Amino acid sequence: MANTTTVPMLPAGLQWFESVFWVLILVIVLIILYFIIKEIRLMRNTRRLAEIDLEKEKLNLMKLEMAQRGTPFFRVTPEQMAEIRALDEENVTLATDIFAKHSAVDKRIERLENKVKITKLDRMVDKIKDEEKRIG
Repeated sequence: MANTTTVPMLPAGLQWFESVFWVLILVIVLIILYFIIKEIRLMRNTRRLAEIDLEKEKLNLMKLEMAQRGTPFFRVTPEQMAEIRALDEENVTLATDIFAKHSAVDKRIERLENKVKITKLDRMVDKIKDEEKRIG
């Protein structure tokens, strides 16, 4: 006798259900994946929004603190402020004068050094010429 295996035949009503069943499973899995990805994105966005809210609260607190500050510990009269501004302007002009004079001194020293080098080199050339005349 031959070995025959029998495949159970599904009734006609269950065959369409089996193909639809796998499609339904696939759709359900896709929906679950969609919600998982959506939750991950929401977690990241929520954390960033919380950081932004915290920064806003810090700014508001700083504004309130600045508004609550009273008069400063010392008061400067307008005459004193004018004197301070005048001194600042004078310091700026003095600083520019110092820079200009310093630059001029540096350039003159450099020019003097170059003149000294030229005279030394001229003397060396003269000595070499004298030696050449003496030898040859």
